[in-house]
Amino acid sequence: MNKKFSITVDIGTTNAKVSLFEIATGKLAARENFQTAKQKDAYGELFDFEAIWTQLVSILTKFVIAHAGNVDSINISSVGEAGVLIDEAGVIASPLIAWYDKRGAEYINTLTAEQKKKIYDITGLPAHPNYSLSKIKWLIEHTALSKKQRYTWLNLPDLLSYLLTGSLKTEFSMASRTMCYHLSKREWSEEILELFGLSGLVMFPEVGRSGDIVGYTDEGNIAELKNERISVRIAGHDHMVGALGINLHSKELLNSTGTTEGLLLIDDTLFISDERFHDSLSNGIFTDADYYTLFSSMPTGGNAFAWYQEFFDIGKEAFEEECQQLYKNYRAHMVALDKQLVIVPHFNGSGAPFKNSQSSGMIYGLNLSTKREDILLGLLAGLCLEMKYVARCFPMERVERLVVIGPAVKNDLWLQMKADALNKEITVVQMDEAVSFGALKATYRDFAYPIDYQTIHPDEKQVLAFEELIDSYTQLYEAKKNLVEQTDSPFVYRSSEESDKEYFIEKDFFFS
Repeated sequence: MNKKFSITVDIGTTNAKVSLFEIATGKLAARENFQTAKQKDAYGELFDFEAIWTQLVSILTKFVIAHAGNVDSINISSVGEAGVLIDEAGVIASPLIAWYDKRGAEYINTLTAEQKKKIYDITGLPAHPNYSLSKIKWLIEHTALSKKQRYTWLNLPDLLSYLLTGSLKTEFSMASRTMCYHLSKREWSEEILELFGLSGLVMFPEVGRSGDIVGYTDEGNIAELKNERISVRIAGHDHMVGALGINLHSKELLNSTGTTEGLLLIDDTLFISDERFHDSLSNGIFTDADYYTLFSSMPTGGNAFAWYQEFFDIGKEAFEEECQQLYKNYRAHMVALDKQLVIVPHFNGSGAPFKNSQSSGMIYGLNLSTKREDILLGLLAGLCLEMKYVARCFPMERVERLVVIGPAVKNDLWLQMKADALNKEITVVQMDEAVSFGALKATYRDFAYPIDYQTIHPDEKQVLAFEELIDSYTQLYEAKKNLVEQTDSPFVYRSSEESDKEYFIEKDFFFS
């Protein structure tokens, strides 16, 4: 390989990032960001693919022209679940439904318990409208698609690589988010297609490993890029690519933080079991395809801090000062957790083991002497208790440490409480380029770069306090669960305005 540069593409829910790196050093040579354009229709949210594609091609062309003959690869990662159908002529035949859009809920809600169990046993996913298959069913039923031809589903990275090269391929981590991929057999499931009445109507592309070459730009139809022979590769699902980027190991539990939170574990053995089906944990194939993944999301994370600041009308600086003072008190053992509020932070629904979008938050212990800082401490403790509650669904006996990435790494109090809640050493990773570096690592297996780590150890006294507090938390959790289960459906539609507030309003509520 004589070419000097590689381009990474990361299409996120809110923003897209296109980066040009020196392959030998990992040095960032150029970067351009753009907003991930969206549209609304009568049913929910779409990604505006035409706008996304136009901006992406413009940036790729700019980078390639500036470094003509010296760009080796384009490596694509993105959100999962979102995609389009193309017809037999290779023409895009459907809109690009956003991954979080739940218009396919009608098909999930009609499934029997036995059918949901079958879906889980085959795909490793709890039946849910976020995954691709219900979106595909909705497109077949609700748009003007001909029933006389077969359509091919392309996830977003598959679509981008197809337009750049003319080749139809996908990648394991993306395939395992469709709810139609047989994880143990590593093939598309005809049985699941038949279950949804899609057999003979829909097919999927060949599945390859993260970083494999899909094709070359001189084989595609993009005029500005046809004069360059640049390999195009699918890195995979952005969460998994980021985990690869920080060198996640099988004895580490990844805690990715942001607006929401997630827990991810990898292992060379498939995690699917009746117990994990009951707990609604998601299985998949990692970007290193020799490993499987076990994942759970926590819908409330940093968005709870945005609520706190908004509710009490305080700014970022005041919020930071409150957290720092609480941190000092907490480390000095001046905070008695058993005397504090107990908050169940289901401000945006709940994740495993009771996955329900209608679950609401709860605050227990309010009295006339409650102060604002008591609520902040209770909120932080509640987030950590929720993490502890979810983590009990994982095989924690094999986990040696928690690896934390994202905005939480700037909040000392939150990090220490995480360590205490799980009674695990925490490795804090200070890295803004996890997804980009993961994409490079998928392509160039020997790609090496420095990672800035910090280690946090649990406080034995606070560990005991969390062990006692989890009992109270569990009682409140179960009581609230019984109330929520009386509602009709676990999947509810939200208005466009609610979706905007939930997913796309960017607030600077973390430490700078």
